Amino acid sequence: MLGRDVTPGDSSLAYLAPYLRSADLALANLESPLTTAPAITSGYNLCAPPERVRYLAEAGLDLLSLANNHRLDCGEAGLAETRTVLTSAGITPLGPQPLPVYRTINGLRLAFLAFEDISAPLDIYAAKQAIGEAHTRGALVIVSIHWGVEYQGGANERQKWLAAQLSQAGATLIWGHHLHVLQSAEWLHFPAGSDPSATSHDRPAGRSALVLYSLGNALFDQGGLADVRRSALVLVELDENSVQEAHAVPFVIDIQRSQIQAANAQTAETIFKRLGLTH
Repeated sequence: MLGRDVTPGDSSLAYLAPYLRSADLALANLESPLTTAPAITSGYNLCAPPERVRYLAEAGLDLLSLANNHRLDCGEAGLAETRTVLTSAGITPLGPQPLPVYRTINGLRLAFLAFEDISAPLDIYAAKQAIGEAHTRGALVIVSIHWGVEYQGGANERQKWLAAQLSQAGATLIWGHHLHVLQSAEWLHFPAGSDPSATSHDRPAGRSALVLYSLGNALFDQGGLADVRRSALVLVELDENSVQEAHAVPFVIDIQRSQIQAANAQTAETIFKRLGLTH
């Protein structure tokens, strides 16, 4: 988020930039429309000046989800300008329409979709149809989803139900946001012909999907709870069948400097335990 009380600079995302740039693709959820359009919300307004897109591009981000409850803080005109600004900076916007963005990386065909379940309940039929079509075309499907209840340390029943539905439809990786705090990751396992109910925190054999229920905030200006400033980047490795490995990079947010920093050993351990992924 690059608006409100965030004052980004060249050092704001510098700690994460080496990881983002070294990845084949780097993804995030953009909580702030990048626009000069006037605010239309009566509550929170997270819109940011369009020129701040350079901090995202220079950090190495490739795709940004716009499927969240702040995308219209500056109206439809703000959303349209955000798309143009991102595209001009070489960043691909995702969502909120259920239209996949395809990429082929090292011979792997990938499909990216972005949904949200906050402004209105997700049209699960349309979401599953979009995932299924991409899956049948031979793509590994990665889903971004804005969901859940803010500041809750664990996934609720709605999140778990949606995760099972989207995974059963063919999603390989689901990555969530909106909570502003970390939630535990989970492997969902679907033996052939089974109901999507068996879950495990350890990667099982067979067809599996990794669900990152919430990675917390990245660059943000929230104070209060310490949890809103403790977060993680997750490095995911895929092969032609599924997620093979996932490793967390813990970090903290210095809201006074609008800067991401390395977590000390004690905080890093707290982050690893909360997320449930390896170093």
